[in-house]
Amino acid sequence: MELRHLEYFRVLAEELHFGRAARRLFIAQPPLSRQIRNLERELGVELFERTNRHVRLTSFGEYFRTEVDQVFGRLDEIKSHLNLMKEGAVGQVRLGYVGAVMHSILPAILAEFRRRQPRITTGLFELTNEGQVAALRNGGIDIGFIRTPIVVPDLQVKPVYAETFSLVLPNRHPLAGSKTPPLKKLEAEPFIGFMRECAPPLVDAITGICLRAGFSPRVGHSTSQINTIVRLVEAGLGWSILPSSVSRAYDVRVRFFELASLPERAELSVATNPVRSSPAVAKFLEVVESLDFGGKPLARRGKR
Repeated sequence: MELRHLEYFRVLAEELHFGRAARRLFIAQPPLSRQIRNLERELGVELFERTNRHVRLTSFGEYFRTEVDQVFGRLDEIKSHLNLMKEGAVGQVRLGYVGAVMHSILPAILAEFRRRQPRITTGLFELTNEGQVAALRNGGIDIGFIRTPIVVPDLQVKPVYAETFSLVLPNRHPLAGSKTPPLKKLEAEPFIGFMRECAPPLVDAITGICLRAGFSPRVGHSTSQINTIVRLVEAGLGWSILPSSVSRAYDVRVRFFELASLPERAELSVATNPVRSSPAVAKFLEVVESLDFGGKPLARRGKR
């Protein structure tokens, strides 16, 4: 059974006249009669009652017509949906992101994207830099929010945001009451930071901040999660340096001291795979490029 056989049946069911149906289908009447007979033979039932004076649908034909109408209705829906996908009006965008992005620019992007494109859904996957690069290459995600600088020649990487770092101390730390605690005084205390394999650019920038202060951090704990770092600092197990946006995400017993005077920045870029793009992805990137993230979009600040 082919789709054209269903079309022949549908037109004949509407016309109930072989001659008129044949003219609508731009075929001769004998081939139409043959095709309907073949269809009935394949189904094992008579769809039409034929006499010299009329053509009528049998009870089998009435049921088959209802089902065929649904088939063609579904095909119309599919065609319409495909056209909308081609235009970028519907679909799904799968986003990878490093954890800190949820504390800075990603919520605003998602809200604006939802406002502009309510029929495009988003799937969210918290991944390391390395995990996002792999997922972009194998099609697991469509867009990644990664820490840069990073070398990924087969992907398109565009800087979108840069923020300061902040020193993080437990509330009961002797320096917590200082206006600007000197980093050098923390040299002998345990540092809580990221595992380097999870965020190499971030670790390098934080290490650079410590080296600028004249020491290398004495790592006491390392982890892949910001939440773990904050909680360990809160427990008094050490100190840390994190992107400043993290301070807006936690109501815990720690103090954040922004290191705004230092040149190091937590840089964030949007990465895509040029061979796996789609109209929906293009719509999402339009939103990213149109927003002003608190006056700190790296692309508009220029390269430092």
